[in-house]
Amino acid sequence: MNTVNRELRLFFDFTWRDWSTTLIPGLIVATGAVIHTSLPAWNVVRFVPWVACFIYFFNLSNQIVGLEEDRINKPSRPLPSGKITVQGAKLRWVIALASFACAALSNGNGHLIVETATWVITTAFLCLTPYGGHWFGKNSVAMGTGTWALLGGIYKTVARPSAMEERFFLVVAIWVAIAIQIQDLRDIDGDTVAGRKTLPIVAGDRRSRWLISLAFLPISYAVLWVGGIISMAPITVSTAHVLLVYRTLRGAKPKYDHKTYMLFTYLFCYILTLPLWCDPALNYQAQ
Repeated sequence: MNTVNRELRLFFDFTWRDWSTTLIPGLIVATGAVIHTSLPAWNVVRFVPWVACFIYFFNLSNQIVGLEEDRINKPSRPLPSGKITVQGAKLRWVIALASFACAALSNGNGHLIVETATWVITTAFLCLTPYGGHWFGKNSVAMGTGTWALLGGIYKTVARPSAMEERFFLVVAIWVAIAIQIQDLRDIDGDTVAGRKTLPIVAGDRRSRWLISLAFLPISYAVLWVGGIISMAPITVSTAHVLLVYRTLRGAKPKYDHKTYMLFTYLFCYILTLPLWCDPALNYQAQ
């Protein structure tokens, strides 16, 4: 029992920072799959094994190669704090990868192999190539493919998505890939040590804030508009984007910028709930 408790604690310590962008969206998307296909409510939990492997595999990969960065930005994580050795983390990485593949292969609805392979390739791209440390590769490429794999994979653990739902996931993934630049405003010191070329490092803090506010966020908003998502909740989604612009321009400290990033994650989760109480077909047909 002590071993089980330790492993659960390590899983929590490695992953809890990303629950707002994985487990919570997973619950929302799985709920949508159950509602749209009129399945019994218990089917919601079917997403948990695949998503748990999804997030654990990535965080182990990221934190093993990013140890020096975490000593600065996140010293409380398991590796820099000494809760686990690098060798121990590598052993769990192998187990997590094998479990991830098994979760995909054993899923009754099939077609999870593409999403699983996409996430493995995306993780390798981020952790093992220099392009994964550049702002375009890290955010515009990897965050887009990763979000697409996450949302589509979660839905497929419960049911097969329709063409309309697949389009919704694609639009959200493109939106994330463009707007996610705000996440790097809070980690400039650690990213510099890690040798990354994030937008704030390449363009400078103040210039990057103007670029994000006047280019990236408006373009991401336009993606939601063209994709028919803005029309599902125009006031809330539009107000949130205006607030993101305001906070991005006003920010100057990591803690403030982290709260701005969390606002983005809340908006991400909110957008995922829209198909639960709106009829996306009507919005798509109107485009």
